[in-house]
Amino acid sequence: MKEGWPAPARLLGPDASLSFRREGFAVFQLENETGNGIVTAYDVFPGIMLFYNDLHMSYVTGHDSALDAEMADAMEINHCREGRFECEFKNGECAYLGEGDLSVNAMLPILKASRFPLTHYHGISMLIDLPRASESIDGLSAALGPIPIDLRALKNRLREERPYFIMRGTESIEHVFSELYSAPDSMKESYIRLKAIELLIFLSAAEPDENGPRRYFYKTRVDAVKAMHRYMTAHMDEPFTLGSLSERFGIPLTAMKTCFKSIFGTPIQGYMREYRLQAAAVMLRETGDAVADIAAKVGYGSHARFSFAFKSLFGVSPTGYRKVFVQKR
Repeated sequence: MKEGWPAPARLLGPDASLSFRREGFAVFQLENETGNGIVTAYDVFPGIMLFYNDLHMSYVTGHDSALDAEMADAMEINHCREGRFECEFKNGECAYLGEGDLSVNAMLPILKASRFPLTHYHGISMLIDLPRASESIDGLSAALGPIPIDLRALKNRLREERPYFIMRGTESIEHVFSELYSAPDSMKESYIRLKAIELLIFLSAAEPDENGPRRYFYKTRVDAVKAMHRYMTAHMDEPFTLGSLSERFGIPLTAMKTCFKSIFGTPIQGYMREYRLQAAAVMLRETGDAVADIAAKVGYGSHARFSFAFKSLFGVSPTGYRKVFVQKR
């Protein structure tokens, strides 16, 4: 891969190590104390890079701060295929992408950190250096005819926003990205070039407000909700109500529910129900504890209620689930 603007390793930061490299293409392994992942980087055109992100970690450490000056006139596009993507901005706001969502932001100096609340994220990022990318588009226009992309106008629209905007998943966005994810390896680089141009044309015409309001949350509230999440998952055996959680963590009830769903993608009760049952499944596989004891450990006082909930999620009773894994061993 050419050492163009900027080198992908500098963008990915100290968590990344180069695994494979050739002209126009590189694969990086990412690892820190929260997990690991793979990022595949492509040089699309001069001034445009595209990254496939397959991450099973809570955060990435971030780019080399020396890049700030080099990336002052840059934009980043992110598309979430699976999981959740948290963007923390230097103004104290946080925004979240769920499955199918798209974000566009000025890369620097407004972006502070990227996190993955579910420790699972698959998606695509496109980094655009406006001066160099504009030259590339002008060169394509000379060969193909006028291409209706004005990157400078797109960045000016960002300034009118925050400077970033989010578009919730639509069929139009899915159409643009579906072929990027499914393109055969033998044709992937050609697909990427074509779809990159299609994406920029789409964004040049799209209105960020056309598919509903965006939600942003201040970091203080996000931190309170994450503390609540840590408390609930560490005390699965304890009963709680939404009202008691609201009081304990000092968050208004409606704001607490809205913020939790944006961060973790699921309402509080539904999230904890599945979390408890997944934890119970691990205990059934890995311990010899009695089913009734496991039920109590994950917050079910009634063996019958636990068995009903477990079967509704896994399609088999707790005892039947354990038997399957005992037989496999």
